[in-house]
Amino acid sequence: MKTILNDIPKLRKILWADAFIGGATAVAGLALYGWWSRFLGLPDRLVLIIAAVTGLYAMMAVCLAIMKPLKPKPVQWLVLANWLWTAVSVGMLIYYFGGASVFGKVFLILQIVVVGGLAWLEGRHVERVASKV
Repeated sequence: MKTILNDIPKLRKILWADAFIGGATAVAGLALYGWWSRFLGLPDRLVLIIAAVTGLYAMMAVCLAIMKPLKPKPVQWLVLANWLWTAVSVGMLIYYFGGASVFGKVFLILQIVVVGGLAWLEGRHVERVASKV
């Protein structure tokens, strides 16, 4: 089996969206973690971890968005990483739900929806096809 990418222009748009959303979350979290922590009812350390991880994802998405030619394997890694972070986010929601403010609960739920949605959208552009022998 061989892995190929389909509709690369649309995939690049999704990667740019991933980079923008992750970058905005990272910058806001790192710059205002104390305020966000109080507003969301989440520990400072958690806000910083979320900001750092989303910043790393944003950097990877930018690298992929500008990659010429765009290669399937790194896109697969990002999709897998997004699914992994979605699962971790479900765990964070369960663990921190009781102490989080309403806004914190919404934030944690949105993180699951957005990151999982990006993983799904990006993953739709990765195809396994039979190799010609």
